[in-house]
Amino acid sequence: MTLHRRTLLQSGAAACMAAALPVMAQQYPTKPVKLILPSAPGSTIDANGRYIAEQLSRRLKATFVIDNRAGAGGGIGSDIIAKSAADGYSLLFGGTTHFTTRLLPDSALTYDPVKEFVAIAKVSSGSLALVVPTESPYKTARDLVAAMKAKPGDVTYGTGGNGSTSHLCTLMFNDLMQTRAQHVAYKSNTQAVTDTVGGQVAYTWQGGAGVLPLIKAGRLRALAVSSRARWETLPDVPTAQEVGAAGMDMASWMGLIGPAGLPSPIIQMLSDETLQIARTPEYKEFAVKQGMDLDLMDHKAFQASMAGEQVKWKRLLALASS
Repeated sequence: MTLHRRTLLQSGAAACMAAALPVMAQQYPTKPVKLILPSAPGSTIDANGRYIAEQLSRRLKATFVIDNRAGAGGGIGSDIIAKSAADGYSLLFGGTTHFTTRLLPDSALTYDPVKEFVAIAKVSSGSLALVVPTESPYKTARDLVAAMKAKPGDVTYGTGGNGSTSHLCTLMFNDLMQTRAQHVAYKSNTQAVTDTVGGQVAYTWQGGAGVLPLIKAGRLRALAVSSRARWETLPDVPTAQEVGAAGMDMASWMGLIGPAGLPSPIIQMLSDETLQIARTPEYKEFAVKQGMDLDLMDHKAFQASMAGEQVKWKRLLALASS
């Protein structure tokens, strides 16, 4: 075969593939899509992921099947997606733990949080609330800090695991307040919240979906929030900065992620559809009720942000290994 003929054949094949991609996007999805949520039911990321999945199902007239994969601080879900086929039928509604659990010095996870994934669309970001059982002797954040300073390492706190956002938020707060406490790592944030309600641990930092209903029901007391501004849903609860944690502003993002190699038309279609959902008044109201803020990024902007996210969380993770 001559070089000229080979080149023509290769060009023709490439043209056929390029023409087929838009058709692929028009036909997608032709079977159920598995959406992995890297947490247990009841968490903030679970609630948001289910909302987005339900709306995508309606808009695309397809079935999005929820698959909760808690464990390793949220990293198990990302690990599964890294090993999945890049065909659009296995996706992750992930968050900050996509980076944090993988970047821990002693992490058993091996995926590359940037190179092995494609960032499809970011929809929201949210801070965390510091909560204690209603019967707790700690009526304010300053009471809790005083107890930790009086007996360093004796007061216990629960998290969703090493490298989880609840873990890192606690480390940041304790570092800024110059205190120490005993870490109790759970498989999920839901378990950490359950044991905080029961008094097995003294406190936890958690997202709104996991704790707001319990605060309203009188089973938990909120002492502070990790954002710069107070939550609309908890207007009487001070920020961490107000109680002495100077400069604290901790938030975690949420968005749709797929395996690297996902066809561009499918990426673009999923990005467009997800952002249209996130721009609705209904989603904004839903997010605000959980202490979340809209934080919209399309595929290009979200993908471009990933390298910077990796650098940012590496710095904070230094606290976890110190």
